[in-house]
Order: sequence, then C-alpha cells, then structure tokens
Amino acid sequence: LLNRRYLQERMNEEVNRCKRYDSPMSFLMIDIDDFKSYNDLNGHQAGDQALQITAHCLKVALRSADVACRYGGEEFGILLPHTPLSEASVIAERMRQRVAETVYPHGKSQPIGGVTLSIGISTFHKNVDTPDRMIAAADRALYNAKRKGKNRIELHQERVPKERGR
Repeated sequence: LLNRRYLQERMNEEVNRCKRYDSPMSFLMIDIDDFKSYNDLNGHQAGDQALQITAHCLKVALRSADVACRYGGEEFGILLPHTPLSEASVIAERMRQRVAETVYPHGKSQPIGGVTLSIGISTFHKNVDTPDRMIAAADRALYNAKRKGKNRIELHQERVPKERGR
C-alpha cells in the first residue's frame, strides 16, 4: 500500500479538482477492530500477517483510480475520486464483508470470532472542503462506528445549526 504522505498529495489534487469541476469525492477511514488484542494474543508476526491480508482485501475491492494507504497502526485511508457518498457506502460495505468472510490465522480468537472492520466515510462538500476536514470527518464517523459496536460503517453527518429565535 501507499504511504500517508502520498495520500495527502493526492487528496490535495482531488480537492482542487472537486472545487474546479464540482465533482464528488469520498474518503474512508478504516480500522481493524480489536487489533491490539489480536496482536497481544498472537504476536506481532501474526499481526503483520493480518495487516497484509487486510490490505489485500481492501485493494481487491477498489477501482483503478482509488488510492489506498496505510494510515497508521491498524488504520487505512482510502480516497475515492469521482465518488458520491452512496457509491462510497457500497464500496465500504464490499470491503467490510470481504474482510469478515476471510479466514485469518488466529481469527477465531477475536471477540467477534473473526477479524472485522469499522469504517467511517466522509464526502467533499462546502463544510468539508479540505483534505484535513475530510480526514477529520471520516475519523469522527469511524469513532461512531466503534462506539456503536464495531464491524459497521458510519457516514459523517453534517450537523445543521438550529435557527435562532424560532
């Protein structure tokens, strides 16, 4: 997989393209659920192997224009150019299912009985219009997926301010 720096460069390019051509773009922040316990129980070599298997599952689900990177630890970032939120949700679900259906060495020792993913999705729009804002929005959605029980996908929901005086 590509590195975080390359992802940042590509996101800058795509944000400029979105602004210029009013085209959609989405971003996925993906985390392997309970990865620390997997590593602690099975050792770092098994953890590295699980990361490689997961990276392969993610890459297989992507299209040629999509950009996947290891974001850090057990997190992955995926840029989906020209992709509205509805399409990004379908891609994310395909990834989540592929990982859940893949047999991992020692996967049965996981709390859910297998390796699973939590995924947060953000999309480019007027209030989420920079790479940092897209990443932060996807990260908040990922946090919500974890908080709601893991092995799920959450979309960044823009908070609409309440009108004052009404």
